[in-house]
Amino acid sequence: PEQAFREELSPIDNICIPSGSVLFEQGQCDRGVFSIRSGIIKLLSLTTDGSQRIVRLLGRGGAIGLELLDAGECYRHTAVALTAADVCHIPLETLQHLDTSYPQLCQQVRSRLQDDLDRADQWIVNLGSGPARKRVAWLLLLMIEHGNNRTHEIKLLGREDMAAMIGTSIETASRIIAELKRRGILRKTGPHNFQCDVTALEAITRENN
Repeated sequence: PEQAFREELSPIDNICIPSGSVLFEQGQCDRGVFSIRSGIIKLLSLTTDGSQRIVRLLGRGGAIGLELLDAGECYRHTAVALTAADVCHIPLETLQHLDTSYPQLCQQVRSRLQDDLDRADQWIVNLGSGPARKRVAWLLLLMIEHGNNRTHEIKLLGREDMAAMIGTSIETASRIIAELKRRGILRKTGPHNFQCDVTALEAITRENN
């Protein structure tokens, strides 16, 4: 009910954060849940050797930190703004109260989380297998999807982030991006912004080698 939203959602804060900002660290338990209104957030997982690996990208409409809804759980990843982002911070107490008062709403939230996880699993497969050229194309398509704009314009990732996401060397990622620029599949529109030829990228993902 509209009245419930006015009463229950008042503690939610809207936050604009610059690229590189850390929303929360893996192992923290007290920052609440974040809903992404714009921008892209990367989730990092700490590996056994102490390094961090990008395990997921989330964009507009995504929610992060929902694992805190399970009692005793802490954040399973470190969340960092890959681009400037606009997020809503939702205190855990607000979600717990909504769960008690409006369980149907919270069930929809959980269903959305499962959908996000299913899609993330598919993207992990796309980004982690096949020739590096295909993986770069899949990554650019993912960026376009999260960018949610009709012009297919993206802010290109740094080569280090790109290489980490597709499991290749920085040199290989740089070489492939340079090739896409030469072919006009990536057209520069700003200092770090590029318009993508989606049809050409999709064709690359369908190549046999």
